Amino acid sequence: MNSGNNSKVRSQKSEVGSQTQDRESLHRGNRPVLFYITDTGRVLAEKISRLYPESQVLKYSPGLFAEQWSASKALICIMAAGIAVRAIAPLLKDKRSDPAVVVLDEKGEYAVSLLSGHIGGANAFAREIAGYLGAQAVITTASDVQGKVALDLWAMEHDLYVEDYQKLKALSTRIVNGGKVQLMAECPVDTQNLPVELELADQPEKADIIISERVSVGKALFLRPRNLFGGIGCNRGTGSDEIREFIMSVCEDEGLSFHSIGGIATIDMKRDEAGLIDFARDNGLHIDFFSKDELNREAEAQQVTRSEVVMTATGAVAVAEPAALLCAKKYNDSCAIIRPKLKRGNVTFAIARADFTL
Repeated sequence: MNSGNNSKVRSQKSEVGSQTQDRESLHRGNRPVLFYITDTGRVLAEKISRLYPESQVLKYSPGLFAEQWSASKALICIMAAGIAVRAIAPLLKDKRSDPAVVVLDEKGEYAVSLLSGHIGGANAFAREIAGYLGAQAVITTASDVQGKVALDLWAMEHDLYVEDYQKLKALSTRIVNGGKVQLMAECPVDTQNLPVELELADQPEKADIIISERVSVGKALFLRPRNLFGGIGCNRGTGSDEIREFIMSVCEDEGLSFHSIGGIATIDMKRDEAGLIDFARDNGLHIDFFSKDELNREAEAQQVTRSEVVMTATGAVAVAEPAALLCAKKYNDSCAIIRPKLKRGNVTFAIARADFTL
C-alpha cells in the first residue's frame, strides 16, 4: 500500500472526528457498567450514563460486580477506591482480558484510571468522563505521565497482534527509562508519524521489534499485521477443529503467522455453518459472506480457475479464492492471492494478502 492508498479500516480508526465519533471509535462494543453505593453516587452514575446511552447503572454488591466483571469490558465505580480495589483483587487474571476499571468520588471531582489503562481503555474512559464532568482525570501509567509512546496501545491502534507480552513489557520499560527501541517493518513506514522512541533498524539482527506476517526466529518481539484474509469452502457439518487444524497447517507450510489472519470469508449459503461460525468466534475473526454473483464477478475479474464441482454445489464458479480477495479488498483495494486454494478433507482454503503501511 502506498501513502495515497491507505487501509480503509485503519484510516477510519485514525480519523479525527467529533467527540461522539471518537467515543464510538474508542468504545464500540465496550459500553460501561456504572456501579454506585449511595444515593449521591446514583445521581452521578445516571449523569455519566447519558454520556454512554447503552450503559447500565447498578447498585454495587460483590456478587453483581463479579458477574459484570466477566460480562462487561468496562466498569465505572462511584465509590471509595479501597472498596473497588477489594472487589477486583480476587478477579484479576491478565491485562489482556481484565476489563477497564475507573473509580470516581461521589462529587465527581476525580476520575481515576485504576485498571487496564491502555488495552482495556480505562485511561480513555477516565479522560472522557473527566472532560464531560469538568473533573480531573488521574492517569498513573508511566508512558502517559511522561508523554511517551505506550507500545501496547500503539500496537492496538495499528491492529498489530502482540506475540510476546513479556518482551513488550521489557521494551516499554526501556522507553519510560529514556531508551530507544529499534524497529524493522516488512512494509512501508510512514516515518513522519512514527513515535520518536522508535528508530528504524536496517537489519533484522539489530531490531527489537519486527513487524511481519512471515514466521522467523530471533530475539525480537514480533508484531503481526492483520492483513491476511482467508477464503473458505467446506462441506456441510465440518467441525471447527478440522477447519482450524487445516488453516494452521497451511499457514505453517507457507511460513505465515496464523495471527496475521484478519478475517475470513465464504459464500452466503454458509451463514448457518456451525463449525465455521465457531472457528471464527473462538479465534476472534470476523466472517464476511458473499453471494454467488459477487463471487462470480470477482472470479471473472481475477481469472480464477472455474470448478465444476463447486459450480454444481453452490452456483459459484469458485468460492475460496474470490472470497479471500473480496474480504481483503474491504481492508485495502491493493491485494492479491498469495496461497491459491488448497483442499484437504472437508475444507478448501485460500489466502489473500492486503498491502499494509505502518
